[in-house]
Amino acid sequence: MPLQRHAAIGNAVATRRVRLGLRQSDLAREAGVSETTIRNIEAGRIGGRPTKWPLVERALGWPPGSFETLSAGGQPPESLPPGSRGAPCDDWPDRLPRRIRDELAEHDLFDSDVVELGEGLRVVVLALETAPPAADGTGRRRRAVRWEGVRHRLRAAAAEEENLTQ
Repeated sequence: MPLQRHAAIGNAVATRRVRLGLRQSDLAREAGVSETTIRNIEAGRIGGRPTKWPLVERALGWPPGSFETLSAGGQPPESLPPGSRGAPCDDWPDRLPRRIRDELAEHDLFDSDVVELGEGLRVVVLALETAPPAADGTGRRRRAVRWEGVRHRLRAAAAEEENLTQ
């Protein structure tokens, strides 16, 4: 399978995961695979033996054979995975500040995270792609590394703040 098709599968998996509100670790747990497997798939590093594909397809709510459909240039049908709750409420976008709605409308979602701050507070962080990644897949990998660094620093800052208030 050509590298461009690997990148297309990786991009589609990452996009679907984010649309479902899942982190890589959540998808790995749902699929029963390692987080490294999910990272590799999303980075376009897909091995020649697709033994894990059906597990990931099922966790994403895609029918069997969706990876093959993607590799042929198609798109799997959109559906929620079994047991998925769907959106908690339909009007949440209307409650966001206008500048946030504008950013979300203008850019593609790369990933998201929720950081617990304690005392009944949490931060929801959205990473948006403001330009398309490089076609060879390296742009998405660099963005993933940068995003993981930001997530780590956010969690470290939240933990440090929690320690200061105790």
